[in-house]
Amino acid sequence: MRLIYLAILVLLTLSMASIHGKASNDEVTFGDFTLNIGDSINIGDYTVQLIDIQSIRDGLVLMKVSSTDGHVDEQRVLLLNSANSFGGGADDSGITITLTDIFDEQSAKVRVEYPKSLGSPTKESAQPNQKTATSLSPNLIVQKSFDKTNLSVGDEVKVTVTVKNIGTDTASGVEVDDLPPIPEFSYIAGYPPKIKETLNPGESDLAVYAMDAVKDGSITVPAIDVKYSDSKKNIKSNTSQPFDVVINPKSKPDIKIKLSAPSSMENGEKGILNVNIINAGKAQASNIQIQSMIDPSDGLSSTGLDRTILNIDPGQMENYSVEIVPKHSGNYTIDLKASYQGGDQTMLAEATKDVNVREQEYKYLYYLGIIPIIAIAAWIFKRYREYKY
Repeated sequence: MRLIYLAILVLLTLSMASIHGKASNDEVTFGDFTLNIGDSINIGDYTVQLIDIQSIRDGLVLMKVSSTDGHVDEQRVLLLNSANSFGGGADDSGITITLTDIFDEQSAKVRVEYPKSLGSPTKESAQPNQKTATSLSPNLIVQKSFDKTNLSVGDEVKVTVTVKNIGTDTASGVEVDDLPPIPEFSYIAGYPPKIKETLNPGESDLAVYAMDAVKDGSITVPAIDVKYSDSKKNIKSNTSQPFDVVINPKSKPDIKIKLSAPSSMENGEKGILNVNIINAGKAQASNIQIQSMIDPSDGLSSTGLDRTILNIDPGQMENYSVEIVPKHSGNYTIDLKASYQGGDQTMLAEATKDVNVREQEYKYLYYLGIIPIIAIAAWIFKRYREYKY
C-alpha cells in the first residue's frame, strides 16, 4: 500500500514539474514593429503582412496572417487599439496582433504578442515590385509665386497658384486655402484662386489673380495650403513655401533741365540756347509745362522758349533749341521752370544760365591814334627834303 502511495506521489511530482516547465517555456512576450505596406513579420510558423491602410481617420488597416502548416491563412481588418488573436492567441501557442498607430497612408505600427517558445520575430521589408496596388495614393504639391518680387507702391503684380498631383492615385475635393489676404496689397481680380476639384496622377492646374501694391516695406508672403481626399476619403493636405517680397516707395518721375548757351556775347550778336529735359526718375512725367524768365527782362530776348510736352518716359529726354538776341550790354540770367505731373502729385524742376553781353566793338577806332603819327612823319619827311636842297 505504501508503494502505491509512493508511486502516486512520484507521478504527481513529475506532473507538476512538467506543467511548470511548459508554463516557463510558453511565457508570453511582445514586440513593436513599424511596417510599410508590403512589409512582413516572421515569428515561428507565422507570417504577418501589412496589406493596406484602409482609413487613417477611422483607424483601419488590412493585415494578412498565415502559417506554414496551413491552419491559419486569413486577411483581417484591424481596428486601432483592438487586439486580434490568430491560432488561439498568444496565451494558447498562437499570436495576438494589435494596431497601435497609423502614421500615414503608407505605414503603421503594430504590436505582436507571442509565446517565447516561438522564437524571436524578424521583420522583412517588401521589395518595390512586391507592393500591392492598394498602396496607390495621391500627393499634391502647391506653389504660389509672384511675377516680380521687387516692386513699388502702385505696381500691379500677378500671382500664380499651381497645384500638381505627383502621386499615383486621383485626388478629389481639391481646395486651395489662400487666406487671409495680404494687407500690403489690394486685390483686383481673380481672387480667391479656383483649382479643379479632381486631379488625376500627373495632372496639374493653376489659377492667376492680380493685385496692386499699396504699402511699402519688406514682407514675407505666407504659405498656402491645399486640402484633398484620396479614394478612401482620407483627408490630406500640403503646404507651399513662403517667400520674401520687397515693396519700394511709389515710383516718381524726376525731371532734370540742362541749359547750354554762350556765356559771353556781344551786343547785336545772335546765339543759340539748347534745352535738354531729362526724366531721371522711375515713373512717367506728364503734362510738362516749361516757362521762362529773363532777368533783367529788357536787353536779351528769345522766341519759343516756353513749351508744353505731353509726357516723358523714365530715362528718356526731350531736346529743343531757341535763338537768343542781345540788345543791350549787361549780365542776364535765363531761368527755366518746369511743372509736371507724377501720378497724383505736381512737381517742379528749375535751371538757370548766366549770359554776359558786351558792347559791340568798332575796330576803326583803333586807327584814329595812328593819324597824328602819320602827320608828324610826313612833316619830318618834308623838312628833310627842304634842308637837303
